[in-house]
Formats: sequence, C-alpha cells, structure tokens
Amino acid sequence: MKKRSSIFIALVIILTASLACNLGRIDPSTGAGQKPTVGSVETNLTATTAPSTEVGQEPTAGSVQTNPTATTVLTQEAVAVDGTAGPETIDLTNPALYISFKTPAYKFDGATKFTGVDTNKSPKEVSLLFTEETQSLPKKSRHFLVEVIGGNGSAETVVIGDQVYTVFEGVCYPSPLSSVEIPAKDWPKLQDVIKGQAKRVESGVEVNGFVTDKYKLTSENMVAEDELISAFVYVARESGFITLFELQGRSKTGFQGLDPNQFTDVSIAYHYNSVKDGSFEIAIPAVCENPAAPAGGSPNPTGLLAEFPVMNGAKASLIGKESVFYQIKKTATEVADFYRVEMPKHGWTLTDDKTVERVKKGNVSTGPVVTLAFTKESKIFIVKSDGGGPLTGVSIQEK
Repeated sequence: MKKRSSIFIALVIILTASLACNLGRIDPSTGAGQKPTVGSVETNLTATTAPSTEVGQEPTAGSVQTNPTATTVLTQEAVAVDGTAGPETIDLTNPALYISFKTPAYKFDGATKFTGVDTNKSPKEVSLLFTEETQSLPKKSRHFLVEVIGGNGSAETVVIGDQVYTVFEGVCYPSPLSSVEIPAKDWPKLQDVIKGQAKRVESGVEVNGFVTDKYKLTSENMVAEDELISAFVYVARESGFITLFELQGRSKTGFQGLDPNQFTDVSIAYHYNSVKDGSFEIAIPAVCENPAAPAGGSPNPTGLLAEFPVMNGAKASLIGKESVFYQIKKTATEVADFYRVEMPKHGWTLTDDKTVERVKKGNVSTGPVVTLAFTKESKIFIVKSDGGGPLTGVSIQEK
C-alpha cells in the first residue's frame, strides 16, 4: 500500500515538475496514457512550478482553476500606475525575489500551453493548468489540483495536517504524510532556471492586485538553451517578490503525443500571491470521504459504499467508482462475519462462501483468506478478506 500510494501522490509532483515547466526538456515518459512513477522525470526546466521546497519539508498541495477558457495562457493587462519605480536592474539570484515554503499562506496559479503537431503531423494543442493554495491556519494544509486539457494526467492532492489525499482517475489514494515518498529535493524552482541581471522595461504595472515593475529576460538569463522568444518577470513594489513570470518560446518535445522532431510553441504564465493566512477553505476531496453505511458509522453513504459498508477502523482506503480496498486491524474471519450479516440488509444474497486456511511455517502463522460472493439482480460482487499480515486486506469489486 505504501508503495502504491506514493506512486500516485508523486504523479502530482511529476505533472508540475516536468509537464508544466519544461520548455524543450519534457520527459517523454510522462506522455499520454502513461502513469509516471517516482524518479521517472528529469527536472531540467526553463520555468518553475510552485514555490520552492527544501529536503525534509512537507510536499506541496493545492488547487487549479478550471475555467472555460482554460486552453489559453493566463495573462495580465498592463495598467500604468504612478509611484516610485523599482531599481533599473535586479539580480535574479536574490532570494528575496521568490515566495518560498516559509511564507505562511500563498496562492500560485500557472498555465502552460503547447501548440504544435502530433506524430501524424496533425495540429495538436495541450494545456496544463494548476493552482496551489497553502496555509498554516487553522491547520497546516495545502490543496493542489492539476488539469491537463487536450491530454491525459489530471490529478489532485490535498494535505491536511499529517494526512495526504491524492485523487487520480476518480480513485482516492489516502496516505499518512510520513509515508509519502516524494522527491522534494528535485522540485524545480524559478530561481534555479533564471539567472543574472534583468533590466526594467516598464514601471507601475498593476498585476495580481499589486503595483509592479516589469523586467525583461534574455536568453542569457535562462539556464536552459531552448529558443526564447520573450520572457518577463513582474516584481511587486510593496513586497519585493516576483508576482508574475511570463515566457514565450519554441522547443522540440514529445510531451503528450507531440512530435519530438518538430518545433512546438510554448507559452507560460505563473502567478504568485501572498494571502491572508486561513483564508482558504481546504477540505478532503469528496471521493476520499469514507462514508461507510450505518453499520460502519455514517448515516448517508453514497455510490458503491451505500451497498458495501466499510468497517470502522479502516486504514489506507482506496475508494473508486467500481471498487473499494482497505486494511483493518481485524481477522479475516471477523471481516467475513461482518459482511455475512450486513449485506442481506442491503438486498444482497450470499451465493458463495470459501475459506482457505494458510499453512504454518515455523513459528509464523498467518490468517485465512475468506472469499464471499454476493448477488443482487444481475450483479455479482466479490468480497475478499486476506488475513496474511498484521492487517487484514479487504477488497470489494464486481466479478
């Protein structure tokens, strides 16, 4: 369970670390239809994802806006504002320019748009949208949702306190924060992909509710060597951090089925905002709620759980549209007895009941495997209780 959970939680990191921000160096292993795993992505980038994270810090979580114009890159209309202009030149290596994980509460919106052709030379456009919200009050929490438009790989992760919830393809993968194996040290950071000095080209521009100064980046400011058309950073005067990063460029990439032998136009816009701590409403994703039937504790279950209750004390639940898996500190026999009693209350008939005893090896003795088959109308569901460990694994799925 630990390994499987970490893979899907890492998916969110991979999506932002590789798919969103890699102008010309997107790892083709995360292409359409594939589920990347931890360590499958190189993080050579020309842009950034969420604010920086150091080794040992908690993983990022947040949310994405899914507006109808999601295939267009987020832009800001420049509005001249009076006031004292910022310095003529800024040092892009200055840490004060970047919002970091130490900020109590912040919001990060990003949009990356790829426009090119697929391997059949047909026009192809893929957009990646993501938003992170993080806060420390009333409890440290983060909400992170990635949406891929024109491709595959949308996912969501929520971190509340010491618990992580990842949703991928409609299935929830909850896990304790301590068990999540996320390669935080490899996360890309804006300060790692831009360098040198940048000159001011416009002053007093309103962006994200801040009065900012606009600085132009050249190819000499970019760590990567892809073709750069234009790039700018907007520095908020009051706080001194970069609140908007924009980039236009061209690159060869096989991301999401694009032809790696042809140039693809890439547009990027990343927005950074510090916000009032505790202003976000970050909650457990609905699919991750574990609303067991009345016998398990909740009076209003939905979906598959309305038919097949989950026992109180369930751990590491995977709740999908057509299957449920969880672990519990009870014997396989106790689990089977629970379903033998509860399922007839929901109109299901027990049609098969098999128990396979395990063989003792030395001083080690493991529990049995109990397989129950329940029939209702034309459907047959299998409830399997595997007592082969310190916790009994329970799986419920249609035959």
